[in-house]
Amino acid sequence: MSRKVKESAKDEIIFLGTGGARFVIAKQLRATGGIFFRIGGKNILVDPGPESYYRFLTYLPKFNPEKIDAIILTHKHIDHSGDINVYLDVLTQGGFKKNGFLVAPGDAFGKGGVIFEYLLDFLKEVKIIKPGLEIEFDSLKFQFPIRHEHRVETYGFKLIHNNYSVSYIVDTKFFSELVNAYRSDIIILSLLKLESSEIDHLSVEDCKEIIIGIKPKVAIITHFGMTIIRNGPWNVARQLKEKTGITVLAAEDGRHYEIEKLLSYE
Repeated sequence: MSRKVKESAKDEIIFLGTGGARFVIAKQLRATGGIFFRIGGKNILVDPGPESYYRFLTYLPKFNPEKIDAIILTHKHIDHSGDINVYLDVLTQGGFKKNGFLVAPGDAFGKGGVIFEYLLDFLKEVKIIKPGLEIEFDSLKFQFPIRHEHRVETYGFKLIHNNYSVSYIVDTKFFSELVNAYRSDIIILSLLKLESSEIDHLSVEDCKEIIIGIKPKVAIITHFGMTIIRNGPWNVARQLKEKTGITVLAAEDGRHYEIEKLLSYE
């Protein structure tokens, strides 16, 4: 059931959807709308998957989507990109207003990509992600440190603001370089499945290794596949906390997480 959540002026992370992969998309067992960061006076939308725009209007009913400062697309898979062109059209008022900043991998553009070419001329700026890219939005800094091991070109990011950092470790196979690349106070992990397999996504054991290696103040798991949903994301989060000694939260659709509260975990 959709629920409206009261908006806040405080720095926060809002989950527009916590589901991932085809079965969850097909049945919308969890929404697949991506993540919205409201930090340092900037509004950054990440990975707007199917139903994202509807979820945005539901979870932030008083916020005008035209005020989104930038959209980051970590990779072109449909559960991350389904509504990307809807937002680009909204930001630019159908091409009547030059507005918006888009950041995405090279293979999201052109033939085989997911971004409509005609919309690009309406944007203020477009950046193509490469390993090591850094972007600044006033007091915010985004770093894209490493290419992930995924079926398409994929990048997570590290957000740095004032005296804290947040990393989004999106879809990938586990490899040891992830730990040093994403050392942060808060980490968000795409946890699709319970156990390791040939599918190039993180498992519970992979997330355990990353959390132990990084030792953040708090970890948030999201992007759940069927095996995680069947077992209860909250149960998986509790198990990870017991194994790592770090507070682990299971993201919820429509939930606002205040940065100040997240940084208070020990």
